[in-house]
Amino acid sequence: MVSNKPKTNSGGSALKRLKKSLQSAGVVGQQAKASRSKKDRKKGRPTEKVDLDKKLSHIRGEFNPFETKVQRTKFEILGRKMKGTQGKPTLSKQVGEENRKKTLLLEMKNKHRRGGIIDKRFGESNPHLTPEEKMLERFTREKQKSSRGSMFNLDDDDEDLSLTHYGQSLATMDDFDDAGLALSDEDEGKQMDKNIVSKLHFGGFEENEPEEERHKSKHEIMKEIIAKSKMHKAERQAAKAEDEELRENLDDELNDIRDLLETKPVRKPLPSQTALFRKTESENVQSNDLEDYSEYDSALMELASDRRAMATDRTKTEEEIALEEKEKLEKAERARKRRMEGLDSEDEDEDDHKKGRKKRKNAPQADDLDDDYLEELEDEVNNLGKGLTLEDIQNGASEEEEEEDDEEEEEDEEDEEEEETDNEDIEGSDDEVPEFGADDEDDMNEFGTTGMIKKIKKSSTKTTTEKKREIPYTFECPTSHDEFLTILDGLEIEDVIVVTQRIRVLYHVKLNPENKGKLSTFLGVLVDHVAYIASTVSPMPIDVLEKLSAHIFDISQQVPEASAEVFTDKLRKMQVEMGKKMKFNTGSSWPDVEDLMILRNIGQVFSTSDLNHPVGTPAMLFICHALSQCRIQTEVDMGRGLFLTQILYEYQKVSKRFIPESLNFLYKNLVILAPQETFKGNIPGYFPLDKPLYMSVADMEGKDLQTISPVRLEELSTEMENDDNRLSLVQGTLRQLEKYLQLYASTPALKEIFESLLEIIEQLTLLNWHQDIKASRLERQIKFCIEKRTKTPLRMQQHRPVPIAQHLPKFEKAYSVDRHYDPDHERSQLHKLESQVKKERKGALRELRKDNQFMAREKAKERKEKDEEYNKMVKGVMHLLEGEQSEMKQLEREKAKK
Repeated sequence: MVSNKPKTNSGGSALKRLKKSLQSAGVVGQQAKASRSKKDRKKGRPTEKVDLDKKLSHIRGEFNPFETKVQRTKFEILGRKMKGTQGKPTLSKQVGEENRKKTLLLEMKNKHRRGGIIDKRFGESNPHLTPEEKMLERFTREKQKSSRGSMFNLDDDDEDLSLTHYGQSLATMDDFDDAGLALSDEDEGKQMDKNIVSKLHFGGFEENEPEEERHKSKHEIMKEIIAKSKMHKAERQAAKAEDEELRENLDDELNDIRDLLETKPVRKPLPSQTALFRKTESENVQSNDLEDYSEYDSALMELASDRRAMATDRTKTEEEIALEEKEKLEKAERARKRRMEGLDSEDEDEDDHKKGRKKRKNAPQADDLDDDYLEELEDEVNNLGKGLTLEDIQNGASEEEEEEDDEEEEEDEEDEEEEETDNEDIEGSDDEVPEFGADDEDDMNEFGTTGMIKKIKKSSTKTTTEKKREIPYTFECPTSHDEFLTILDGLEIEDVIVVTQRIRVLYHVKLNPENKGKLSTFLGVLVDHVAYIASTVSPMPIDVLEKLSAHIFDISQQVPEASAEVFTDKLRKMQVEMGKKMKFNTGSSWPDVEDLMILRNIGQVFSTSDLNHPVGTPAMLFICHALSQCRIQTEVDMGRGLFLTQILYEYQKVSKRFIPESLNFLYKNLVILAPQETFKGNIPGYFPLDKPLYMSVADMEGKDLQTISPVRLEELSTEMENDDNRLSLVQGTLRQLEKYLQLYASTPALKEIFESLLEIIEQLTLLNWHQDIKASRLERQIKFCIEKRTKTPLRMQQHRPVPIAQHLPKFEKAYSVDRHYDPDHERSQLHKLESQVKKERKGALRELRKDNQFMAREKAKERKEKDEEYNKMVKGVMHLLEGEQSEMKQLEREKAKK
């Protein structure tokens, strides 16, 4: 049996359910109308439409549950509201698609457009408005805009828009007023005025008729103003000319008046005036007691009597100074050549044309040639050499002419001082050498003399036929060492300083851009010449080498890149040569004297304290290689090694880096020079030692020597097997060890470094050495430094350990999983910003992907439309061609039948 009851679960058809939902929401039916009063229904609410849209959207979502996506949670938590549990992907996708069609699609279509005018006039984009309505609406908006601007204007004028002429409204003007034809409100019998008759009927024909006043035009007014201004200007110039003429007349008469005042005798005061003057003087004295201005008056007189300072020239630039020095040298060279040819100097020719100048001393003639003629001519005529002294100034002042004025004398003296001081700068700059330390010279005398040299001693006496060649003032910049030796041919060894200085002045970097390349080449020549002097000249000219080293330093500052290339090339050649000698065992492999001088110049020119230097680091590595790999075969090798240790000491004087090769070499020297029975086969310390080679000192006490002389260049040769030289080597080794001990005094590893040396020194002090060898002093210094740098062993901390702080746990009453409880507010804000940035970034990327997909769909759609259009066109053409072809074939068949 079937029951007639309706099913409770079925809600009827979709239409019935929709009507029921609309009625329950109050959208349709009597319930919606009854809920409002007549007044409200008639007036309407402002939010009525919005509320209706919300209700309809809600009903639409409930009516189609497939459009709503629900994300169910695993557990339900009371009081917790989660966002994003429900969503409508279809609706959001549709809204995004529509927005992209409004914005992105329009941009795609207008992408390749150029130019265009955007019409922003009101109503232009509204197709429902007629042209009359558009004009009316535009006029209304314009009036509203003008009235809005004059809302707070106090001048209540009815006429907002009116035409003007010269600032006056045309509405208030009448064209008939000028002619006297103005209309009047009252007609007085309609009679003509007297003015009308006189002007229009019978007037205007007389020549002498007086002109009536009329308004002038703007052009006439401006002409009148210009004429008046010119008239006033001419009057002022005339008055100024009169005043100037009067002033000149008064100036002409002033001298006569002054002469009269000066020659007028002083009249004695009358007796009555004398008493009056005394009275006033006594009053002045009383007033001066109150206020004493004597100091002020004296200071005022001093200021008035002081001479005004003379204006000085501006400070010259380096380029100007170099150019002046070059010009002076060229002028001196021309004067030297003229003297050589027997002609007058250029200075004398120029001085003949100058007036009011001091007379110069005449140059000696042929009969006045003395022994010192060359020196006088070089110092006095060319003003080069000694400079201006106090005696020269006094003698020069006494030889001036009496007819000259004081101002001319002062100018002459100043000019002479400038010439003398400038020339003094040229010649005297040779002595201005940067000091590389007083110890350098002693070290060079002591250790720099270790090597084989050619004995070329300078002859102290010269024959009468040999004459010293005069030094020219200009030279060609030498490009090789042979050319430089050609320039120095016939000159003394000390003259190389003057020649070098003049070459530097002539080819200064600031004078010509090409001089930089010339000085770069000349730098290599100077380095070769320093090595040449050190290896060929005996005794070694220390002063000359120091000054040449100073010139090398100055040129290196001007061309640093070229200097680095020169010295690195020298180091490369030295390394190759030393490697060949060590490989084939051809004699001594130690660097010779030339190489030692180059290594010493590197330490003077470049900064060797840098951790990495393009020149200093390779030089230091080369020295360490030589000290560790080269074998000591003779006393000469030991002397060269001592010089290398001195160079390393100069390199590391600032940075104080530990270099074990130098100390190992010094320890090895002490072992080799000590007698064989000193260590009895048990050599203390840990340092490399070659095959047993002993150069023992037989006479350690040196009974025949009062003092031990340091090792010098001229004392070293291939045969040095004597006790005197060996004692010098022992003394030099001990001195080097003292220097390194002071250098490494602050090193934490001092005890480990010098502990082995202390054992060696203790064995050597047991022997009877010469009194100059102070091994005991070195032993005391080592012991003192080791005791001072004694290390304390590591221990555990003495204080009680600090317990870990214990804190009670912090509980939150209203704890939430979604909330961060960070005590640092700034950090929490930072995390919050980071999460927001991350969220926005993900959203932006998602939108960009959707935009790309939309653009791809639109491009595909556009491409599809184009392809369809193209295919349609091709099909039409093919259809036409096929029809024509069929017709042609049909005609052919008909012709064939006939």
